[in-house]
Amino acid sequence: MIFSIFWLNYILSKKGLTTLRRNKQKEKIKKTPFKERFKEGGREFLDQTRKNSYVLRAMVKKNFKAQYRGSFLGILWTVLNPLLNMLVLSFVFSNIFGRGIDYYPVYVLCGTIIFNILRQITTQSLTCLVGNSGILKKTKVAYSVLPMSNTFTAIVNFFFSFISLIFVMLIVKQPFHWTILMTVVILPAIVMFSLGIGYFLASLYTFFRDIKHFYSVGLTLWQYLTPIFYTATTIGGGIAMKVINLNPMTVYVTAFRDIIQQGVIPSGINFLIMYGWAFGMLLFGYLVFKLNRKKYILYI
Repeated sequence: MIFSIFWLNYILSKKGLTTLRRNKQKEKIKKTPFKERFKEGGREFLDQTRKNSYVLRAMVKKNFKAQYRGSFLGILWTVLNPLLNMLVLSFVFSNIFGRGIDYYPVYVLCGTIIFNILRQITTQSLTCLVGNSGILKKTKVAYSVLPMSNTFTAIVNFFFSFISLIFVMLIVKQPFHWTILMTVVILPAIVMFSLGIGYFLASLYTFFRDIKHFYSVGLTLWQYLTPIFYTATTIGGGIAMKVINLNPMTVYVTAFRDIIQQGVIPSGINFLIMYGWAFGMLLFGYLVFKLNRKKYILYI
């Protein structure tokens, strides 16, 4: 009887201490300014990237091998794929939307390779946790590494696609501008924006597998609401025009075309919009991913 009383007191005191610790942690989080939490999240994100650099390289190699396994042309498809898509879109839409657009093949290809960054990062990150459940269960690999590996794979694919863009520019005799160097300034914005969505989707898909099918339809709609093979002015007014103007991908695609075709550097406001969407989406996606990471092992 006495032993039971002591044991009960021990359990209650242990629960009480646990509850007290949790309450203190909650109070600490509430008292911590948002700016400090933002910096802490940023430092953690950079630390994870640095600590897992070797794993990242291995995962990128694995992604490339899986992508082109059994293919005769192999990595050449990273150059041929955007070219073939450009040819199809140019053939189908040149007489409808291509009138009045100089160097229409370059116009289409610029939009295609920028949107492909979003497509590759988000669709591959969507299933990355569930698809690599064996690795996550057997090793101590940080979960955040998987979406990042898909991001680096997409960046490598972009540079191969950029070669195809240069090739098309030479064929159609599109003038080259020094502003093409601004690509290295615009690329991080679209990459961070896409990675943020990738983190969010990876977290969501772990708990709701149907999101894969919904996102596939939504991505197709998103592509058609982005001026890839048409100009925004072609649509005219109405709700569609408002949606296109509010579409963040419109800003990224237009900015990339400006530096490639027009030789114009985007305005300061456009840079603020691009990086505002980039940092905002990356922060949102990473926080959602981070808050649920202890639950992933139960669902993958």
